[in-house]
Amino acid sequence: MGDLWYATITDSLIRSRSGGLVAALTFSTLAAGLIQICIPLELRQLRASPNQIGLTLAMFGFGMFAFEWLWGFLADRFGYRWPLVVSQLLYAACIVLLARADAVLPIAISYLLASGMFVAAGPVARSYLGTSLHARLRATGLALVSAQWVIAEAIGSGAGGQLIDHFPIRSIIYASAVLPAMTGVLVLWVFRGHSDTEHRAGRAGDDAARREESRAGGGVMRVLLVTASMVLLIQVGAGGELALLPLLVTTHLQLSAASAGIAMLVVGVLGGILMVPGGYAADRWGRRQAMIAGGAISVVGFAVYATAGTFGEVIAGAAIRALGGALIWPAAIAWISDSIPRRRHAFFMGIFGEFENVGVTIGPVLGGLAWSLAGIQSAFYVYAVAALLAAVIAALMVGRRAPGPVAA
Repeated sequence: MGDLWYATITDSLIRSRSGGLVAALTFSTLAAGLIQICIPLELRQLRASPNQIGLTLAMFGFGMFAFEWLWGFLADRFGYRWPLVVSQLLYAACIVLLARADAVLPIAISYLLASGMFVAAGPVARSYLGTSLHARLRATGLALVSAQWVIAEAIGSGAGGQLIDHFPIRSIIYASAVLPAMTGVLVLWVFRGHSDTEHRAGRAGDDAARREESRAGGGVMRVLLVTASMVLLIQVGAGGELALLPLLVTTHLQLSAASAGIAMLVVGVLGGILMVPGGYAADRWGRRQAMIAGGAISVVGFAVYATAGTFGEVIAGAAIRALGGALIWPAAIAWISDSIPRRRHAFFMGIFGEFENVGVTIGPVLGGLAWSLAGIQSAFYVYAVAALLAAVIAALMVGRRAPGPVAA
């Protein structure tokens, strides 16, 4: 009976405004995927050093770090619609600047600005879903938006790898600027008739339930710090994987850009497909258990990357990593979303995202350093250690509370 209820509610989630928002963000995320494979290969064509590549790619994470809290603050103050629309139009403009850049420093600056505009979707979408959905469906809904980001980025990277073999990289980047503009238009349509005042009011008992969950976890700040520590470690590996996997395939295995795109596609599609079941596992069996399992599985995935000598082994590592990320990620986001009051929900989700961005920033830098010292494969051993630490923190610091009963 519970599974039937869950399937019915999940279907209504997809057909709701929340589902429409997730769909609208897909175009913007496709652009991010295209850029994420174009920029490393553009830097290689410019004969940038490993350290220059690592630092430049880290600008994607640094740009998100610099702007995510601000978009969360603006969403709490002005609602969800206009901050998201404006950010997407600015994102399109920054992609045009990125396409025009012809040296390492201008590419780094443009990449930082583009990521800072792109990241608005993080606190806005997570806050909207986190305050709209039933507590028993929250991890699944947050997993849905995460799945969209992962799958659409992967499709963008896969398509980019194919396009790079036939078209100039800068032409591809120029064309991708159309995608976030489409997202901005669709967001206006999705939020037609939406009242931010009514949304903030919410259910009468929702904030009381969130305060209870926060006290059970030791308070909002403790939950924030514990979750942030795990997320930083998770994103060290995830950010490094996105940045260095194309180069592992093209530099270490000596394969084509199309092969690199296929590897990125597998990482994203598998991760996205598994993300919603991973959220369901966190809703059904508990946040803590999902986090521990996800961290441990991610360790194995990174170790497979580090020892890979063939393309098939890279794909196997991608599959294992996708499973680990799909378990740990929705559980971590839902655990903190459960504890945040509605009044400042987007801001706190933005602060949470800042730790995520620090990890994305550090990942390529650590990977580039390890690469320069001991080869590109050593970078993935560093990421395996980070995933292991995340699993240990989940085991020691996250409460053992099981999910509450399913309400019809």
